Amino acid sequence: MFGLLCLVVLPFAGCRANKDGGEFFSVMAYNVGVFSKYSESSMSEVAKLILESGVCLVALNELDSCNRRHDSYQLKEIADSLGGWDYHFASAFPYAGGAYGNGVLSRNPILRRHRITLPRFDGAEQRSCAVVETEKFVFASTHLDHKGDTARVAQVKMLNRWFSDYFAGYTKPVLLCGDMNCTPESEAVAELLKCWTQLSGTEFTYSSKNPRKCIDYIFALNSAGKVKNVSARVYTEAIETSDHLPVVVKLSY
Repeated sequence: MFGLLCLVVLPFAGCRANKDGGEFFSVMAYNVGVFSKYSESSMSEVAKLILESGVCLVALNELDSCNRRHDSYQLKEIADSLGGWDYHFASAFPYAGGAYGNGVLSRNPILRRHRITLPRFDGAEQRSCAVVETEKFVFASTHLDHKGDTARVAQVKMLNRWFSDYFAGYTKPVLLCGDMNCTPESEAVAELLKCWTQLSGTEFTYSSKNPRKCIDYIFALNSAGKVKNVSARVYTEAIETSDHLPVVVKLSY
């Protein structure tokens, strides 16, 4: 005799229903500067900020992984401190016996993971993009080159092609976040806007102690699932945890 099978469907953490029957959710983009720009470790302060902000997905830039500068797997360490969030690290290049790159934190299980190696051209360093897919979203964290305009434009063109090839016509929203190292009027951002809609504002994000330019963004892929921008905020009070300020957008879909 077989017993009855009961299926319990749990809600997608970090989302809540709105009055139109859709859902609200919030996401964050944050260049954390290996958690050591102004102190030995700002990880506990960043983890507290993430939890208090109510976001369900976080794109992180400048992460160390088991190298001589930081001998821990930083992304796993902060994921554990959040209570066991899922995570994905995309190494940009080997560094000091370990690696350095970008990552994603997800309050909900990650179903698929991708790592994109971006072209270098005249750039100073190799760059990467970490991409995850959860039950309801595709979410990516990237960090464009800080030196070369040609490199940034080439990197954006590759991202546009890659995401359009994989996710054009996808019903899930596809979000791209990160430190683009260029201002809203730049050629690289103009190239991004051929395929994406900017969800974050133009409030200054760098530097945290003397904000003078906007270089951190959150975008939505035009050819994938649609989202509505409810609000965007730069956390201007987070001046001691990194040299960048975190960006949070609240969305509805």
